[in-house]
Amino acid sequence: HPPQPPSAPPPYYGQPPNPAPSYPPAAAVTAPQTGADSRARTAAIVLFVATGLLLLAAMTKAWFTAGNSGGVGLLGLEKCRGAICESATWFDIKRIPSQIPIFATTALIASLVAVAFLIHTGVMLLQNRPEAIKMKWLSQLLGLTSFGMIALVFSLSIGDWSRGLSVGWSTFVGIGGLITAAVVTATMVRPLTAKS
Repeated sequence: HPPQPPSAPPPYYGQPPNPAPSYPPAAAVTAPQTGADSRARTAAIVLFVATGLLLLAAMTKAWFTAGNSGGVGLLGLEKCRGAICESATWFDIKRIPSQIPIFATTALIASLVAVAFLIHTGVMLLQNRPEAIKMKWLSQLLGLTSFGMIALVFSLSIGDWSRGLSVGWSTFVGIGGLITAAVVTATMVRPLTAKS
């Protein structure tokens, strides 16, 4: 019989019968930042509440009241006789100290612009985009609003204009909303923008 060629070794010669299949390395999974998201959401909600308070105070004429006879606010003066009320802006009123309409207008414009920036800040926080917050503008507007409000309250608390007037609920609502917005901006929003 002629010699037969040696048979080829089986394909698994020298290897384990079932080699483990190779897979590409798994990508690292980053845990969601639930803590940061929760803080941003909380700050946004509080800012929206403070914004509502600021807007309510800016639009009402109850910073100082004269019983049932009317009141004054950032927009001007309201006089009431029974159920009939008449409104006038600060620039329509004669014989009034010049600083009162200046402070009222400053507080009104600054507060309305601050409301817009506060809404923008809250939306950016809800979208987890703290880097888009205009922190410098927001801080300056809150400071200008604070100056206008406090100066107006002080001006209406002294002199002949203070006779018969008492502090109304709009003063507490406006200053309360302003303080809340300033504290949240400094303690909750600013750290989030610094990390971004």
